[in-house]
Amino acid sequence: MRALWSQWKADLLRTARDRRFFVLTLGMPIAFYLIFISEAGQDLKISGTFWSAYFMVSMATFGVVGSSVNTLGVRLATERKSGWVRWLRTTPLSSTGYAVAKILTQLTLSLLIVAVVFAVAHFDQGVTLSIRKWVEIFGWLWIGSVPFSALGVLIGLAGNAAQILGTLVYLTLSFLGGLWTPVQMMPKTMQEIARWMPTYRFANPAWDILEGKSVPLADVAILLAYTVLFIVAAALGQKWIDARPEM
Repeated sequence: MRALWSQWKADLLRTARDRRFFVLTLGMPIAFYLIFISEAGQDLKISGTFWSAYFMVSMATFGVVGSSVNTLGVRLATERKSGWVRWLRTTPLSSTGYAVAKILTQLTLSLLIVAVVFAVAHFDQGVTLSIRKWVEIFGWLWIGSVPFSALGVLIGLAGNAAQILGTLVYLTLSFLGGLWTPVQMMPKTMQEIARWMPTYRFANPAWDILEGKSVPLADVAILLAYTVLFIVAAALGQKWIDARPEM
């Protein structure tokens, strides 16, 4: 337990010193939020709620996905390439403990990202929700981030290609999932594609909560399916890497 705790704290400290995290993962969602809100106007209504609140959810989701898929994936790939993972195997920290520490770190970062985007929306754009809605949306965006952490682990197996692959996956899923442009405004074909994206199924329950609806079971089921898919793929990928002879 002590080794797990130490690894978790070390990961958080490394993130605090990482300019990439603050500029890209945390800065981009806030910048996009302020730019798009100023262009469209915060009083615009969409899907039964104000655009300022709707896009707040979109950008919080965008930030969490970026941290999970891009930042986590690149960091894992870097640690593997540097031999850090092999060195950890000589310490009291088990492979399971290492994985758990990464998950805890990612969940902590997801909390930070959602909290910062929500704070900007509330204090700068005057987004006001009931305490219940704040808590429900916050909780969902935290719990629902798990499949993207699994995807980040999978991308981390790509080695030198992790950074490019992570960025492509991050931006593609964000675009196709309706995080930049509301799904309702997309062409019909794009709407059908969006509904199969994990990013859409991640953000949609939070959008529904804004409207006073309950979390759709279909969204939960599809996210669970994606979680299993990413975990199995990561496990098979790791098994294949371990079976290869070292060069």
